[in-house]
Amino acid sequence: MPNPTIYDVARTAGVGVGTVSRVLNNSTRVSPETQEKVLSAIRVLGFRRSKVARQLSTGIQHRNIGAIMPFITHPSFVERLRGMQLALNHQDNDFNLVLYNVSEPERYHEQLLAMVEQATVDGLLIATLNVSDDQRDLLTQAGIPFVTLSDACGEALNCISPDNRHGGYVAAQHLLELGHRRVAYVGDAFPNIYGFPTSELRYEGYLSALKEYGIPYHSEYVCLGAHGEDTAHRLTEHLLALPEPPTAIFAMSDIQAVGCILAIREAGLRVPEDISVIGFDDVQLSRYIGLTTVRQHLEQSGYLGMQLLLNMLTAPDNVVARQLPPLELVVRGSTQHWSALFR
Repeated sequence: MPNPTIYDVARTAGVGVGTVSRVLNNSTRVSPETQEKVLSAIRVLGFRRSKVARQLSTGIQHRNIGAIMPFITHPSFVERLRGMQLALNHQDNDFNLVLYNVSEPERYHEQLLAMVEQATVDGLLIATLNVSDDQRDLLTQAGIPFVTLSDACGEALNCISPDNRHGGYVAAQHLLELGHRRVAYVGDAFPNIYGFPTSELRYEGYLSALKEYGIPYHSEYVCLGAHGEDTAHRLTEHLLALPEPPTAIFAMSDIQAVGCILAIREAGLRVPEDISVIGFDDVQLSRYIGLTTVRQHLEQSGYLGMQLLLNMLTAPDNVVARQLPPLELVVRGSTQHWSALFR
């Protein structure tokens, strides 16, 4: 016989799924009568008996904050995680941070369902992944507040998001201001299998800058592929083999910029003397290698996202919106003025 779910408990107790979740999380927003109905249904059905019995007997409240994201070991996500943990450390609370890695898109919804059914988290931070209307309803009905660190969340209160379109414009504008006219874009293929539009938004910013500066669009200067250093390396080799290779490359992330730089150097060319390269993110690595980039305040996005979620959990009637600082152009040693060079 299949294990009973949170929906079975709700149906047996005659309450909603959100009410069951609140009882499991020891919320004070449930009347004693309703709480007893839910606990009775849990006992009758044997729903995760050992966990519920332990909480009832010890009075220990289950207090976990989940962070769900793809590519959990990628530098940009590591920096967000660092910010989340800093926010937890800076406030007096008893929450733990639990990480959920979505290695495949179909695992995302499965993870959300498991969190709701097993009542494993009190709140959730969702990095980069989009939240569908059905998923939003699922979390809301389960009484799980969530904050998204995403490009596609609009002006929602529970959203911390950089302006990636503007960031793409800033990166391309920097190269154009330096006199470059053959500017390439190396980014992730879109539409993305995870649904996030980062590469497309930065590409739109790149196009906007070209248009504003009166630079004709050349499709051969746009190279898209899977995210990562190796793919960026291969795409840059393709760019360098063109009859008129670019004099500058805008890579949509710092890690991809590293792949571009390695390919340029392996071809016997110099950065920035022969080709300028700009990245995006400003991860820690970019400071060590002198990469010009657009800083999107990754660590601070994790910090502010966690602050906002803690606010939603501890003072839901007095939630204060958080906003990232503006994107910053960070000029280091990988870009140089083109008009001063003679080749």
